[in-house]
Amino acid sequence: MRNIKKYFDNPPAILLSDGCHKKIQEALIQKNHHHFSSYYYGNKDKVRQVLEALYDYKCAYCETNTTAGATLQVDHYRPKNKIQEESNHTGYYWLGYEWSNLMLICSQCNGKSAKSNKFPIAPTGIRVTTPPLDNQGELNKALCRADSQLLLDEKALLLNPEIDKPEEHLVFLPNGQIKGITERGKKTIDICNLNRKSLVFKRKKVLHQLQEELEEYLDDFLTHQISEEIFHYSLKKFFQRLEKSTRSYDNSYLRLRWFMFYKFERFFISALGIKQQEIVKMAFALFKQGKL
Repeated sequence: MRNIKKYFDNPPAILLSDGCHKKIQEALIQKNHHHFSSYYYGNKDKVRQVLEALYDYKCAYCETNTTAGATLQVDHYRPKNKIQEESNHTGYYWLGYEWSNLMLICSQCNGKSAKSNKFPIAPTGIRVTTPPLDNQGELNKALCRADSQLLLDEKALLLNPEIDKPEEHLVFLPNGQIKGITERGKKTIDICNLNRKSLVFKRKKVLHQLQEELEEYLDDFLTHQISEEIFHYSLKKFFQRLEKSTRSYDNSYLRLRWFMFYKFERFFISALGIKQQEIVKMAFALFKQGKL
């Protein structure tokens, strides 16, 4: 999970259209009985295309891309229908077409056993139960933005990648799991099932492939199959690729890759033998100093 820069003041034109405005008005009257039209945020419109570009075709929560077999879908951060935590809450139906409430999530993070209609808030949060209206009975758009004080005061426990900084709440571990270091981080892992078996396996596989590559260089060097010069050159290229991967949005699991580079000793060196540890640790230190 990584922070996504979305401009809330610049929604796709279709969300500003007369047709969408009419749907919003209908939702205010019909509430959670409103038939939400996916035409304005579904598979065939500009909204999905913009979200796919923003999220680089990856899930907002697990960072899995479409090539990994998880279907991506446009989802509402605050559920448009009844929420699971409060049976008398009709859902945030007035946010059904709100740009700052739409994100791209994979079907596994958003399934019935995962996010779905869950939206817990902290005990000290103030749950919003009715739409904010102006004196003319129109929806107050400013108070519908995900970063409005009204909605921030709910103190949502589910992290919002378009507002929150995931690095303040989540850490990645060498075993492929994610650990929450705050209550919100723990709750997000639980809600989206971010430590599900298949996902942990995929993250661990990324690390293992790199570990194997590093060990091959070490074995070739220690068995005198390559010279020290070639060995250092190979390590330098390895470190450069690893560092670059932390900034390459085409990659899945970008935050994991950040941890692999900036917590290099924990992810790579600790898995090596004592002699190998000394060699790689010194080489990585030289690389960071620009001397390798």
